Amino acid sequence: MNILIAIAAFCFMEFVAWSNHKFVMHGFLWKWHRDHHVNDHKKNASQTELYKSGFEKNDYFFLVYAVPAIVVLIVGFFFQISALIALGIGISLYGLTYFAIHDVMIHQRLNIPFLTHTKNKYLRAVREAHLAHHRGKNVRDFDNYGLLIFQFRFLKK
Repeated sequence: MNILIAIAAFCFMEFVAWSNHKFVMHGFLWKWHRDHHVNDHKKNASQTELYKSGFEKNDYFFLVYAVPAIVVLIVGFFFQISALIALGIGISLYGLTYFAIHDVMIHQRLNIPFLTHTKNKYLRAVREAHLAHHRGKNVRDFDNYGLLIFQFRFLKK
């Protein structure tokens, strides 16, 4: 049962990430997220040129998401509630996945060759969908607020 809770938490976090990206990051906390989009329209620039390797205000969102996961894990371990531990693990695994895909694979804030130069069709589609959000050529491109779930058209490329 705990494995199912962890998987459900992981999957639910994609919806949380999508909705927070759309309504919070591109809404009332745009002041934190803006620096993540500051170089979106530089022509012929590589990913490493577009995104600085240091701290961005956008990185505050890491704390916003990490604190609840940490609290759930601490409470779960302290009171020995395995369901809470599984929930915290699922949330944390999504955070680790988000970091590996968003910060390493897409924006190349760390140089990890097997992630930055992947040949996996799904991961390449994830990258294309996210970059379309940054460098949109049409209105539909800017609708890519999620990370792991995206419009089917990106798999066709």
